[in-house]
Amino acid sequence: MGDVSGKGAAAALYGGLVSGLLRTLAPRRRRPAELLKALNDALIERKVEARYVTLCVLLWDPATRQIVMANAGALPPMICRGSEILKMRVEGVPLGLLDSREYEEVPFAAEPGDLIVLYSDGITDHLSPAGTEYGRGRLAGVVRAHCGLPAAAVISEIFHDVERFGRRVFDDQTVFVMRVL
Repeated sequence: MGDVSGKGAAAALYGGLVSGLLRTLAPRRRRPAELLKALNDALIERKVEARYVTLCVLLWDPATRQIVMANAGALPPMICRGSEILKMRVEGVPLGLLDSREYEEVPFAAEPGDLIVLYSDGITDHLSPAGTEYGRGRLAGVVRAHCGLPAAAVISEIFHDVERFGRRVFDDQTVFVMRVL
């Protein structure tokens, strides 16, 4: 899950560059941290001033139900187990800003029923008419309240609550939800 800095055509072009590089680099790198390092190195070689990308990479191993995560400045995944939100600490520097960066990998042992929510900052930064941010806490409350629903229904509940909070959208809003079977 990623997000390019800026808006408009320039951001879209940079996003296209990142997407193309990911398609080229990912098949040869099996570890999320290796992929982020290689992508950062490639973006530094093609440096575009004031452009960067945040990206969280998750690698799923169905045999062990383990997720290995590496993060380059993106919001960490929100994981709901039962009615509890598990705190994931996975951090890193956005891609394309600083050269010679190393990224850490964080393993997570998933359990059947876990709900994994990836979301863009356009959700948490969404503003009410009074100028209040939607925030991670409010998002966590919606996820917790609907954790038992199918993934598609959780997405609907999140967007319904965001729209009820405030109708004016100023940034992209992306939500990706997975359920561990």
